[in-house]
Order: sequence, then C-alpha cells, then structure tokens
Amino acid sequence: MERAKLKFTVIILLVILNIILLTVVISQRSQARVYEEAGRTQAVVYLDQHGIDLEDDMIPWESALADPREDPEMAEFISGQITTETWEIRPMRRPETLLVDFVTGLSQLGVRCTRIASITEGYVHTVEGERTIFTPVWTIVTDNGSFRLDCADGTLKKY
Repeated sequence: MERAKLKFTVIILLVILNIILLTVVISQRSQARVYEEAGRTQAVVYLDQHGIDLEDDMIPWESALADPREDPEMAEFISGQITTETWEIRPMRRPETLLVDFVTGLSQLGVRCTRIASITEGYVHTVEGERTIFTPVWTIVTDNGSFRLDCADGTLKKY
C-alpha cells in the first residue's frame, strides 16, 4: 500500500513539473513574438526617421526563398554543375537588421532615396575554386534606382 502511494505521489509531481515546463515554453514563445514585433516596428520607424517610405506588406519578414536544390529553375543548373559536396548556402540575416543595413549602405554609397517600391528575394551564386556558394539577396527598387543587398553580410551595391 505504501509503495502505491509513493508511485502516485511521484506521478503527480511529474505531472505538475510538466505543467510548469509547458507554461515556461508558452511564455517564452509569447515573449519572443512580442520582441519580434517590436523589432519589426522599430525597423520601420528607423526607415521613416531616415525619410524612406514603404508599405509594411512588401517587407519579406518571413523568407520565401526555397532551398536552391528544391527550386525547379535551379535544378538543371545544380544537377549539371554542382555536387552536394561542392556547394553551400550562406545564412540570411534577420529582416530588421537588413533594413538597417540598407539605410547604412545608402549612406556609404552617398545615395538618398525617399521611397522603396519593391523588395524581391533571390540568390546569387559565386564559384570559388570547385565550390559554389549561394548567397541570399534582396533586390530593392527605390525612387533613386535599384540596389542589391547581400542578406548574408549586409553589403549594398547599386544594381
């Protein structure tokens, strides 16, 4: 009888522990969403403070870029020239950071714009020896020309 009570107590304690852990995970996810939304808002305000107007829905907050291996347009190129051992995809920075990089890049180029008309995601590839590197990029069309923003290192070039 004593053993059954002990087992029951341990089970109850484990259930309580699981409920506490679930509450912590839900709380952390909720806090992460709040921080993410705050970061997005601050990035848009930063653009506004620098005189750049854009519509929030044109910013690719969630990347729609597919793995180049799974992109039908890239399949022929990859199968003909690249083996899985000789290529890599560079990691992409957060969109909030990329928007700040864009403003910084404009300043470094000595260019001023007041409106972003569109942002398009894509990849560029470079070949280093036998290795092919896919770099995610944003092509940003503004009232003062088109620019290519390297989403891996944040550098901006006139396009």
